[in-house]
Amino acid sequence: MFIVAACFFACTTKKSVGTKPDANTIDNLITAIIGETNASAKYALISEEAFMQGHNGIATMFAAASYAETIHVWNHTSVLEELGEAIEVDADPQIGEDLIENIQKAIEGETEEFTEMYPPMIEQAKKENHLAAVRSFTYAKKAEERHAILYSETLELLKAGKSTNIAAIWYVCPDCGNLFNSLDGFEMCAICGVNKLGFIPFEK
Repeated sequence: MFIVAACFFACTTKKSVGTKPDANTIDNLITAIIGETNASAKYALISEEAFMQGHNGIATMFAAASYAETIHVWNHTSVLEELGEAIEVDADPQIGEDLIENIQKAIEGETEEFTEMYPPMIEQAKKENHLAAVRSFTYAKKAEERHAILYSETLELLKAGKSTNIAAIWYVCPDCGNLFNSLDGFEMCAICGVNKLGFIPFEK
């Protein structure tokens, strides 16, 4: 049984990666919320797909990742509300039938977010002196970079026929959405400083 993140939003919108040069922080928060909402829903579907194919470690990882993306949604939404705005989003996830291809696309999506989407959003928030937005965007950027690394490692194991070597228990940092396949060798989240004892476990 998996804890799968739910998206508590309700209108139709598709994922929008990237930010316009003239976008302000409110625009960027909305773009990020839409993107992370769709990522959460997409990863929940990949989790189900992996579970049906008997790849329990991958299924658990993407269930945890789905929740991690929802943490980003919550963080961005909190900042947006502080700025006096609100948005309702209905996720529109789409995945293919090939698990390897879906994981590869997830890697590409995460990479696009931490290399292209979040850096200009962070810079714009700094220009507007929206420190809460800077923090929320930065947490998400760093977490997405970590996600991409873990997805890549997982994909290589899957391609090599070694999916049974993938961790059975995964952990999510509740503040920044950082993702972990082990709690060994450290005490706190490297992104936000939360003690590992507060991490949320996911297991099959």
